[in-house]
Amino acid sequence: MNLRPLLLAAALALPASASAATAWAGVDATTRGYGLHAGGSVFRVPILGTLGIEGAAEKAWKNTNANRYALGATMRDINLPITRVDAFATAGGEYVNRFGVYAEGGVRGPLLGPAGWRAYVRSGTASGFGAGVGVELRF
Repeated sequence: MNLRPLLLAAALALPASASAATAWAGVDATTRGYGLHAGGSVFRVPILGTLGIEGAAEKAWKNTNANRYALGATMRDINLPITRVDAFATAGGEYVNRFGVYAEGGVRGPLLGPAGWRAYVRSGTASGFGAGVGVELRF
């Protein structure tokens, strides 16, 4: 008996995460500066989470010529079982006085209503290694 169609149907019926967002926006404080991020979901990926697009703009703490602009594809709402925390991973392009690519990953959790916190680490060819924390609103 071929179980693949049955397994595929079961996987498509499972929700990705209870806290999936259609759009989000937030503020962050990072090791290099502070900024804004915003994004939106493109489509849900069964079992994994939500695939979306996210953009960010950061102002450097001291060197005003080192501001960062980024746009990437993100996999969000990756449910971590037995917790109220979701993980996310993003990869894309960035500009910090030159163009480069970056990857970041982190976790998000609830605060109150649509507000939540997030913490992440990032590595980029133009921005180097960094980390940050922030709050975001999910819609």
